[in-house]
Amino acid sequence: MKTYAVERVGQQIVEWYSCIMTKDIKQAKLLKPEVDIMVANMEPDDKMLAYYQLVSLQYDLLVLREAPDEKTEALNETILENIAVQTNDYLNFMYYYVWGQTEFYKQRYKSAIRTYKIAERLIEKVKDPLEKAEFYQKLGISYYRIDQYTFAFSYLEQALEIFEKDSSYIMNVISCKQILAGIHSELKEYEKAEAIYTELLVLSKPYPYYQAITTYNMGLSRIFVGNLDEAIQHFNKAIRIEEFRNSAIYLKAKYHVLNLQMRLGNYAEGLEQLEEEVHNKDVKEIEGKLLICRGLYLNEGYWLIEKGLNLLQTHEYYSECRNLCEEISKHYKKADDYKKALYFLEYANEMGNKTILGVDQS
Repeated sequence: MKTYAVERVGQQIVEWYSCIMTKDIKQAKLLKPEVDIMVANMEPDDKMLAYYQLVSLQYDLLVLREAPDEKTEALNETILENIAVQTNDYLNFMYYYVWGQTEFYKQRYKSAIRTYKIAERLIEKVKDPLEKAEFYQKLGISYYRIDQYTFAFSYLEQALEIFEKDSSYIMNVISCKQILAGIHSELKEYEKAEAIYTELLVLSKPYPYYQAITTYNMGLSRIFVGNLDEAIQHFNKAIRIEEFRNSAIYLKAKYHVLNLQMRLGNYAEGLEQLEEEVHNKDVKEIEGKLLICRGLYLNEGYWLIEKGLNLLQTHEYYSECRNLCEEISKHYKKADDYKKALYFLEYANEMGNKTILGVDQS
């Protein structure tokens, strides 16, 4: 039997609950068996299971009110209504929280933030502080993804303040600190970033995957300060950790190694193999970046640079586009091609504006 990801199940429950709220009993009845099967075969997640149970309660109440002859078991409407009233605010919070989570995993970060902000209005109805912390963490990460570092920092610090009081949430502590270190690097506060990474190496030592993530992020930090050789060493160290190989950023680490070798002029091999891996896994972000590498560093044609940037834009990787345009601009400036250097610098600014202002994600 297929196992369903929590985010996919959440998306289906949100759709089901939307039908219940609009009293579309016909569609709600059609969706119920689908939701039941997905929940029964969902990855373990107590929060999503609780949300499903609350929505199921609302469904039972809808059937009692709108189609009393179709109820399949003895249900007391008064009891159901009393429970529904008591849980209504929390259910509304969960509705927007799960909806926002669905948008987040689709990488529609601005849409996720809009939805999370509605949920935030109901946050006081959430009694469990750790549940609040998980919400703040999600919201902080969403802001980080669109380069809104002040908001991201604020929400992540709120989350950390709660997580650090419970040792069973060490993974959440590590994840929050990874992003805070990344923000410091982006803001050129390298000493602060390095201090957090040093702490993370200790915290993540019992967890090879998180140790690899820390090492990978330290590689990114080395790129920011221009230590490209050290960056390659960190990426290769992360790649050698077995638990990292199924990570979503494993291929990114391999890309960074090749990209940096090309920038340093000591690339030898590996591009074709990585292109095949990227093609098999349909990773458009890295596919676009590798096209740019071919055009820029292997001199296989300016059109490949344009094709790579267009691919990234099509899939709304605006932040990556901005970073790559800055890299391309520096390359052409070094080659004394100031016209192209200026063009790609302006291109980078345009992508930066799209990252901040966004596009319609409704």
